[in-house]
Amino acid sequence: MSSEMVEVDLTKEEKAAILNLTEFVICDDVTKADLRNGRKKWIRFSSFGLEQVIGELCYNFNRCDDDLLFCFLDELIGHLECYKSNT
Repeated sequence: MSSEMVEVDLTKEEKAAILNLTEFVICDDVTKADLRNGRKKWIRFSSFGLEQVIGELCYNFNRCDDDLLFCFLDELIGHLECYKSNT
């Protein structure tokens, strides 16, 4: 069973945040490998996996007390949602 993958352009900081905050909801080994690869810029997500990551980032965003992290997560969530809406 193969699902279409969405390629998302991420910085190393964005990749690190996704790994730190949402790794437990990422079920796809391809996505995990892409996120851990320091040289990879375009990260492959399944549509479902992308929704899961966005949801978990929103959870963290809504409970954030740090202004810098708040702004960073807001921008990252918006960035990911743009790719989700194009699928």
